[in-house]
Amino acid sequence: MALVPGSESSEPIEYLFPVSREVLADIRAFVGRLAEEAGFAERERDRIVLITHELSANAVEHGAADVVCVRWEDTDQGVWITVSDQGVFEVGTTSGDRGRGLRIVLALADEVTIRPGRRGEQGTTVRLRVPVRAGRAGAATARPAPPRVLLVDGDRFAGRSLSSFLDAEGYPTVVTGSAQAGRAAAASPPRVAIVDLMTSNGLTVQLCDDLMRAGVPVLALSILPPPRDLRSSRFLRKPVHPLEVLAAVRLLTEPSTVEAPHA
Repeated sequence: MALVPGSESSEPIEYLFPVSREVLADIRAFVGRLAEEAGFAERERDRIVLITHELSANAVEHGAADVVCVRWEDTDQGVWITVSDQGVFEVGTTSGDRGRGLRIVLALADEVTIRPGRRGEQGTTVRLRVPVRAGRAGAATARPAPPRVLLVDGDRFAGRSLSSFLDAEGYPTVVTGSAQAGRAAAASPPRVAIVDLMTSNGLTVQLCDDLMRAGVPVLALSILPPPRDLRSSRFLRKPVHPLEVLAAVRLLTEPSTVEAPHA
């Protein structure tokens, strides 16, 4: 595959992943290592991993593929990522969660090109460019703005993926993995807090109460119904799409639209 004319690049790297239960974790580790070796800042690495995960998950879950090919091209214009498989791209299917991963990719990447496989002509390829907004690690950067969003989630990958998405949408996010760490991070009050109630065995319920008393709007998330003693500005039942979280964050950061707390 030819690179963009005039761009400087390291040698493209391509790897075939046999589809298995662990393949998505393997692909995340593969691109994460490449991004780290290329010197990308942590936020950029997380964004690259999230995009590649979504593309690969679509190939594995909807393409009925036996093998997924991931190609990495690091240029001065950003990272070009190509994910291809031998499956069929089902155009026009909108039921369930179909298409949601692609919407995330379109929000975080540029120049997305899709060559869909068809009946009798299998093979789907998605190629895109991830623009590098924060630059390489070690490059001179401006002092980061104060965090606007505090995210408390014990699931490291889920937390970093959501953080990367919110960052790209203009909501700088600090991620913590426990109620105690979230409390410490809230010493400098955020604009809004997103709290997974299953973190730290439910101790985050008290954290939500403390944040609300301090005047910080709280978006609570959980795979279970909300506890009776929960105080939060909004509650969303997991699994929840990042776009729904983004919509809630936008509402909670507009003073005139903050809803009454859930008692």
